[in-house]
Amino acid sequence: MNFLLESWEAILPLIQFAARIFDVVLVGIIVLWLYRLTKGTSAIPVFMGLLTIYLIWKVVTFMGMPILGELLGQFIGVGILAIIIVFQQEIRNFLFSIGDRANIDKPKRWLEKLLSIRHEERAPLRIDEISTAVKKLASRKEGALIILQRSSDLTLHLQSSTKLNADILAPLIEATFHKDNSMHDGGMYIAIGRIRAVRCVLPVSQRNDLPAELGMRHRAALGLAEKTDALIIVVSEETGLISIAMDGELHRGLASEDLLEILEKELGPKDD
Repeated sequence: MNFLLESWEAILPLIQFAARIFDVVLVGIIVLWLYRLTKGTSAIPVFMGLLTIYLIWKVVTFMGMPILGELLGQFIGVGILAIIIVFQQEIRNFLFSIGDRANIDKPKRWLEKLLSIRHEERAPLRIDEISTAVKKLASRKEGALIILQRSSDLTLHLQSSTKLNADILAPLIEATFHKDNSMHDGGMYIAIGRIRAVRCVLPVSQRNDLPAELGMRHRAALGLAEKTDALIIVVSEETGLISIAMDGELHRGLASEDLLEILEKELGPKDD
């Protein structure tokens, strides 16, 4: 018994040292992950400011400066509460982005059905109709914004939409985005194989590294792609170029053949 106690006392410092190392590494990974999630957004200055103040507080506490340490500690405590109040919308969107970027490629069938709109059966997605409509819209330089849902629930991010429940048909998509149609502003929302809404208002990307020539359609498409796993097709009204926003990135100047290939790869039927 004494031997076991002595052995435990001998290895306890090693365990504690390993735990401290693991603690530092884990915190570093979390900080790096948060930085990558907020990089290029308006939240990054706030994140870097809080991180800097926290590191200064730890250094001051370690050096035995109680007054300054207490002052910084109180600032951090009150500051976090103030940030939650002031940036509640940004924090809400940030939490959504964490959930949406979780690496779940193939959710279970019962969970997918449970989270589906109105628990409807999933109709086949008419990729050919979408591709045909986008090609014709691009040739006529008629701007368009088409939102294709994958696994994320987009109803939390789409605002001021006009509800619709229609088959995916190329003439209907073209007519919606015709310049004389009152519904051409905003985006068309497609989910579970049907057109669900038009005139959707999307969250605009806050990235400050985007080219100046990008219009509101492209910024809105990228804004939704940063928060969800949706695939958003954009047709430029100025140039007629086709772009796709997905996985937080914007792919510009696609040919109609490239568009069809991407849609089939990302949204086509998957083998179980």
